[in-house]
Amino acid sequence: MLSIKFLTSIAVLSISLTATSQKDKGYERIYYNTPEIFSNDEVNIEIKNIVAQKDHCKMNFKIANNTSDYLLVVPNDTKVKYASEEFSPDMKEYFIKPNKSKAKTLLVNGGDRFLKDNFLLQSASIYKISLEDEKIETANFQLPASKNNFTTGDFKIILKKYDASTKEAKAVFEVSYTGNNIGVIIPSNLSVTATRKKSDQQVTYANDNKKSEPLILRKGEKTKFSAVFHIPGKIVDMQFATMQINWNNTFSETKPMLLEKPEFKIEINQALTEEKK
Repeated sequence: MLSIKFLTSIAVLSISLTATSQKDKGYERIYYNTPEIFSNDEVNIEIKNIVAQKDHCKMNFKIANNTSDYLLVVPNDTKVKYASEEFSPDMKEYFIKPNKSKAKTLLVNGGDRFLKDNFLLQSASIYKISLEDEKIETANFQLPASKNNFTTGDFKIILKKYDASTKEAKAVFEVSYTGNNIGVIIPSNLSVTATRKKSDQQVTYANDNKKSEPLILRKGEKTKFSAVFHIPGKIVDMQFATMQINWNNTFSETKPMLLEKPEFKIEINQALTEEKK
């Protein structure tokens, strides 16, 4: 009859052989199968080109935004999970425009234990950012300015530069956001009002900055945007006119909505790994 001590020794040996890392098989790199694309009404998440060396694992991480809102991606919330430990990348947050996609290389490192047969990958946190939440009512701003800075809601605005000629006026603003949610700036919303020459009639013209697009800020961040106005000189001579900027809901706040965080099972592509050995 086999002794308990002998059976225990066999069991320990079996566990040790099962837990042997791919490093012990002579692999310097492990290549993995591409998991199925995650898809719903809001996002597609595609992960491919997954490869590990002993001190890191990297992959291509592509997100397609299927919504008419912006997406905020927080890569540092990604988790590469092994049996007894997990790792996360060190990357900056980024935004994805409505109905657009963006691909990044995701890298995790730390230690020398990445040559594994398989692992679980938990997706980055992805938030939907609506541009239509809480509008901030903002008083008109005079050009040329009687003062260069003001506050509206949790936004601080500074007029950094203003130039005006008969045919064009341009104002450059710096905006910082101090709130706890997400600050949204839509420069294309604003317009300017002036008094027509030799008349009391008020005329209004839109921001004519063709490069204007929504800007999104986290707490403590700041950005700049330009407002450009073109009014025919026979109507208003902007070089000498006093004008008023109408903000028209240029500033708003929104609460980010966390989307579903899928988890992917990543498994070794044995044939490819052997081929590239």
